Amino acid sequence: MSRTRLYHALLLATLAATPHAAHALRVDYVVDLIVERNDNLLLTADDPIALTILRPGLGFDVVHDSSTLQTRITGRAEYRRYGDDRFGDVVDGTLDARVHWVAIPERLSFTVADSLTLQPVDTLAADTPGNRQQVNVLSAGPSLSFEWGDGWRGSTELRYVRSEAEISDEFNSERIDLALRATKRLAPTSRLALNLQTQRVDFQRDVIARDYTRSEFFARYSRTLNRLDFAIDAGYSQLDYTRDLPGRAGARSDPMLRTELTWRPNDSHRFEAQFSSAFSDVASGSLASVGEDSGLPTGVVTGDTVVNASPFLERRLDTGYAYTSTRWTASVTPYLDRLRYADSDEFDQNGYGAGLEISWRARRNLMLGFSGALDRNEYVNLDREDETRRYAGYARLDWTRHWSAMLTLAHYARESTAAGQDADQNVIGLTISYNNR
Repeated sequence: MSRTRLYHALLLATLAATPHAAHALRVDYVVDLIVERNDNLLLTADDPIALTILRPGLGFDVVHDSSTLQTRITGRAEYRRYGDDRFGDVVDGTLDARVHWVAIPERLSFTVADSLTLQPVDTLAADTPGNRQQVNVLSAGPSLSFEWGDGWRGSTELRYVRSEAEISDEFNSERIDLALRATKRLAPTSRLALNLQTQRVDFQRDVIARDYTRSEFFARYSRTLNRLDFAIDAGYSQLDYTRDLPGRAGARSDPMLRTELTWRPNDSHRFEAQFSSAFSDVASGSLASVGEDSGLPTGVVTGDTVVNASPFLERRLDTGYAYTSTRWTASVTPYLDRLRYADSDEFDQNGYGAGLEISWRARRNLMLGFSGALDRNEYVNLDREDETRRYAGYARLDWTRHWSAMLTLAHYARESTAAGQDADQNVIGLTISYNNR
């Protein structure tokens, strides 16, 4: 997949989002230049390569909301100039776009969603210039709503999904998603929904990837109160493969459970917890959060997703606490994760970790902050354990309403039971940015 897809997707999405009423459109953007010094670009244990890298970039967040068109397009493009003949200059980008058009109110609508991310080619290797690829997932199709009587409202959804990876082409596929849903309001604060959905996946490289159908049936109960939100999904899911492989099952099934809990005891404190036990895959996970308000992106970050053709059973617990005051914000986010792949057990893993973020507005135009993260993964069939630690501090000075400068110091450390995989890295960066808001 060519990286120029970023610009094509951005152009098409922007044209689709352009409203007839200009006042309904909000565009936020930031233009910046990042100069950073990296003392171990390739994350090697011996003979580190130190380079100064230039990273001019553009981040944007386009929102339009009316009775017939709802649009959110968030993304960033970044040019990395290494200034060394051993590393070619490259343009990386991310894009998160959702366009929802209501053709017939309360009856017929069309939705287009796109997720473009930067992911590793080899998840077991360090994040280096040669270990990155663009991954794109596009979804489009209609939704039809109707009344079922006795307070029930139904809908059917049809989606065509196309997934592409720049290098890991076993991931490339075409999918058809079909869903039937029924929703009933039980009380002003509670709702019940029944969901039946199926997904047919057709991989382009059938030699190394097995086509399959994933079907799910589950009920969802949700309740929203003044200080407490709660939701639970409970049901059953099944994988059916079109062909068998020696040593691999032709079908798999498992109960499905998802819970979400948010408690806000007051305006300053927020507690969250989510648990999930369900089948998933990379393409479905990429589209899960498209269209959410994630803020104006200020960097292109390489993810940690295993980009392959195999669906997986994931059991994950995420918890979080956030504190907000006039001058302070803080959050801590521990998690537990267990992945079991259906087609290849090489990347089966048990993981845990936590993240910490703290910021303090020292003066009206000066913000200080610190972040830290610990991630530990055990690859159960590789006899390997990896532990990564990330620390970063920053100071941001707002010269004017639009112009700002930020100094960052970051440290990355990786310890592994695999030979030659231990490494650490220090990065110092200076960012000059212009924000239109």
